[in-house]
Amino acid sequence: MHDNKHLKATYTFNRRSFLTTIGATYGALTVPGLRLNAAESGRPAQRRKQGAAVRAAFLYPPSTTFSDNPDGWWSWPGNEFDAEGRQKSYSTALKEIEKRLGMKIITENRSVANNKDAEKLIREIETNRPDGLLLIMFYNRSLPQADMILQAAQKLDIPAVFFIGLGVKHGSVIQYRRPGVYFIQSLDNLKAIEYGMRMINTHKHMKQSLLLSITEADKPRESIEKFFGIKVRVIPFQRYADLFYKVKIDEATQELMKKIVGGAREIRGVNRESLKNAMRAHLALTELLSIENADGLTMNCLRRGMLKPCVSFSLLNSRLIPAACENDLPAAYTQLLGQLLISRPGFQHNPCYETERNHYYASHCTCATKIYGPREPELEYLLRRFAHTNEGSCAIQVFWNPKDPVTMVKYYPGEKPKLDIYAGSVVESHPMPPAAGCATNVEIEITDRSDACMVRGHHNLLFCGDFARQFRLFAQLYKMELADTAIYRNKY
Repeated sequence: MHDNKHLKATYTFNRRSFLTTIGATYGALTVPGLRLNAAESGRPAQRRKQGAAVRAAFLYPPSTTFSDNPDGWWSWPGNEFDAEGRQKSYSTALKEIEKRLGMKIITENRSVANNKDAEKLIREIETNRPDGLLLIMFYNRSLPQADMILQAAQKLDIPAVFFIGLGVKHGSVIQYRRPGVYFIQSLDNLKAIEYGMRMINTHKHMKQSLLLSITEADKPRESIEKFFGIKVRVIPFQRYADLFYKVKIDEATQELMKKIVGGAREIRGVNRESLKNAMRAHLALTELLSIENADGLTMNCLRRGMLKPCVSFSLLNSRLIPAACENDLPAAYTQLLGQLLISRPGFQHNPCYETERNHYYASHCTCATKIYGPREPELEYLLRRFAHTNEGSCAIQVFWNPKDPVTMVKYYPGEKPKLDIYAGSVVESHPMPPAAGCATNVEIEITDRSDACMVRGHHNLLFCGDFARQFRLFAQLYKMELADTAIYRNKY
């Protein structure tokens, strides 16, 4: 709820925030390969989140080299295997990972060598309840201790990453391919360990996130999405409208508009007033995000005349600030999840089908131009009139590159939350007309279903890149059900 003092503050447009927005938007939209700071890369600079805390432990007995134990039988992986030395190098790598991800990975200099050490670690995680657990095993016969710790983590509902850092380890490991555990057996695969940490950090950030829902409500209210714990704050549409009409088209605004227009390969049916209104919408929404200290938004955006936010949503998502059309909260949750997990924006779209080529169409009006991420080159785009009305408001048409792999995702909240995931590749981006639909139309070949018509859901999110396995791993680690219909494979 907002008191009168806060409400008064919200109607004063902050010029400093306004100018910062222009600089960040221009940088993210037009400069390929730009090294962005924290604010420009997409997370609002003033909204700081606590990174995840993960307890890491190494599993092997002491005296693990031939020179240290000349008469002992250390066995697999061999008496010349230097586990202590590997622990030191891995600990250094974990420090680098925690710095890159902005989280905490807690380690000790000693290893878990026996059941007594395992029991001590279990008591510690029972007391401290970390956000996740990382077990790194360098000895074949440390599996009993790993099993003890993993069982305790399961009872505490703490997600665990279990890494066996041996190129060869005899015996079955299928029992570790289970919900709540990301199991890795791979030689020196620090990239896999980092992705495990990224999943835990993503979940931690989701729990601290705030999304705005801009609707016809007459007063603000809040709710919590149950599974992730995302806070949703309902904002009356009139607050956005008031900010929209307060935006002055001054020199700085015109410079931003010039840069956006200059990046387009064509301007089709859009006049200068429409472009000004697109800027008003973007700056009003960015100001509202700043006022509310929010991470992203969704709004009832249809039939809003010149207040429609199509171009703004493209700009926001290009900066990894989640923006979802038509007040679709599950789409907003999916956009937030994808942006945190893989650092790329998704394309929220309507589903269409090409039955004779067995392909799928993704069609909508708010596609980001920076689909490879905010530091990467943008796709070609044109500015055009919104396709379904005659008032001349501005939308954006983005042209995806043929043969790029794609991953389609949709999160379904509820008592048993589900994640629906599809893999595919781009066939082509169609002009509109004749393809009809919305401004951006991407034809996709679905590669993990026999029939493209098996794709379910509305407002699914299309991410550029081969990330189906990464999303499935996240679902597995957090015990989410996969809504996979007739999938060819479901590999972890």
